[in-house]
Amino acid sequence: MTPSEKTSFSDPAVWLSDKPIIVPVRGTSMAPFLKDGDRVEVTLGERSSFGRGDLILFQRGEDVVVHRFLASESDRLLEKGDAQARGNWSAWPRCPGLVVALWREGDRTDLARSPWPEQMAALGRKHLRAHRLALLSERLPGALPGRILHRLGRLFGLLPG
Repeated sequence: MTPSEKTSFSDPAVWLSDKPIIVPVRGTSMAPFLKDGDRVEVTLGERSSFGRGDLILFQRGEDVVVHRFLASESDRLLEKGDAQARGNWSAWPRCPGLVVALWREGDRTDLARSPWPEQMAALGRKHLRAHRLALLSERLPGALPGRILHRLGRLFGLLPG
């Protein structure tokens, strides 16, 4: 089943299952990893199936969002768009989707095949560090110390970008 105008696209519980479904990407919150116009192949995920760096699809308000999974606690998860400075703690969605493949310009990239699991985990670690650095920067007086920390993190390869 694919989302259509007859299906409530804003409610993944209606269309997510064990069978993969292709969902279009709109927006830039996951740039540069995902681009506006890409498509992602998604299956219904379980909390225990997500690893740091995986892409998770979930509902936020009326929107369906694909972001990077960074961490979890019993009742919430930390997710972050790659283009965002820091992540958000969100309640676990009732139907989280796991992105298993990326479609770009007709080519399919299976995110479960090597080298992607390792690369996704490495990106997850970098984005978690970026999230923590953003939180620290928000506590520092003025903008300059935060910018310096961020530049140093990128210079030494500790942060994405």
